[in-house]
Amino acid sequence: MGKLIKKIVAAGIATALAATAAISVSAGRIENNKLIVRVGSTYYEMFSAEGGKLLYTNYGANSEYGGGTSQAYISVDGNCNSIYFSDEVVDNANLTMSASAKVFGIDIERGVKIVSNNASGEKDTAELTLVFTNNTEETKSVGGKFFLDTMVEGNDYAPFRVAGVGAITNKVQFEGDNIPASFQAFDSLDNPKTIGTGTFATGAGKPDVVQFRNYSDVRYPLVPEIDTTDSIGDSAVNVIWLERNLAPGESLVCRTYYGLGYIDVNEGSDLKLGATKIDGNFTVKEDGTGYEPVRLTSYVTNTGIVALSEVEMSLTLPAGVTADKTAHTVGDLAIRAEKQNTWTLTATPTPVERTVTVTVNAKSKETGEVSPVTFTYTIPAIEGAEPIVETTAAPTTTVPETTAEPTTTVPETTVAATTKAPTTTTPATPAQATPSQPSNNGTVKTGEAVPAVAVLLTLVAGVGVIYFYRRKYSK
Repeated sequence: MGKLIKKIVAAGIATALAATAAISVSAGRIENNKLIVRVGSTYYEMFSAEGGKLLYTNYGANSEYGGGTSQAYISVDGNCNSIYFSDEVVDNANLTMSASAKVFGIDIERGVKIVSNNASGEKDTAELTLVFTNNTEETKSVGGKFFLDTMVEGNDYAPFRVAGVGAITNKVQFEGDNIPASFQAFDSLDNPKTIGTGTFATGAGKPDVVQFRNYSDVRYPLVPEIDTTDSIGDSAVNVIWLERNLAPGESLVCRTYYGLGYIDVNEGSDLKLGATKIDGNFTVKEDGTGYEPVRLTSYVTNTGIVALSEVEMSLTLPAGVTADKTAHTVGDLAIRAEKQNTWTLTATPTPVERTVTVTVNAKSKETGEVSPVTFTYTIPAIEGAEPIVETTAAPTTTVPETTAEPTTTVPETTVAATTKAPTTTTPATPAQATPSQPSNNGTVKTGEAVPAVAVLLTLVAGVGVIYFYRRKYSK
């Protein structure tokens, strides 16, 4: 079956955002053709350059007097407070902003920078950084957090998808190694116009706790309690670094990423298949002996009027690329139900740079094979590596009709993927990822006018669009 990728032009705020909009005293602003980030003394705001909102704001993107509700917090010796920043410095040429503050004797630097998307290489992601430095003469216990009010477009109840978990509707907390690689937030699960994607820093900047929660839940202490039996509702994310002792002169760096996201989705079947990259291309490890693994997530949804059975997702891999598994059994899939799987891919070292294609497949008993989704990856060269043997179709041999033997055709040789555990190395952060080659199916990213915004899978219907003109600084 031929592959059909559904594309819809982004619909956001009707008036295009002025590229040369003035920067007010109350709100610094950096922007390019993908993303607009504004900050004030206490808040963050974010927009697609096509006008779609990614974080809550009281006013439109062009307003110089608005304000958002996403904020930064510091906790010192058990006392948690929001941070008031001053001395904002805006550098639109380098797409950066910086500001400073001092709380409980701790010097704080706030950084905002537009960086490359972890999966596509597009500069459509904001890197948010806090650096806490103890310039007192005594050891202090210091922690921090970013509170992100994930209103997408006009939906203050924007639903989440979490890598490795799926669509979540109840409050949830992740800690340590259980923190997911990324999450997505949508204006609508049925027909999204804008997709927000958050990615958590790895290595030294990795958070200790992440909460998907309601906006109105308490902000204090640093790690507030949440009731995981409650629905999320007005959606928000807490990205938290627990307190740790900082001796005089020591610093704590907190970093997270949020910006535009994308998803590829097929069309033309009651079994809809979609997929999104978590990581971009393969990158060489620091020791130069191999590559960091890459991950992608695939989804299947039953959009028909009858339940589906024997549902399965699978991967078709090129020579030299393996996965933690190549098939994922879903089983029965009820009407409107969705299932997902996150795949981890590893690559064999190659002496020459390669561009390879990975195909995501899906099928059910009722629909058969549906249109696949494909992605391309670049695998950089490693000097001294053994050549990768590419498989090619052998020539067809036909036995003359004068013999009694039937015509024999030699089938194309394929390389079976080796099943093994994923490499447990730390993937590159979004700012470090190597931009990927365009995918074969014309991957589209939210926030672009051409090509259009990618459509999300049809999922659980009925997510309400809620607008709040009231907002919320006293929490």
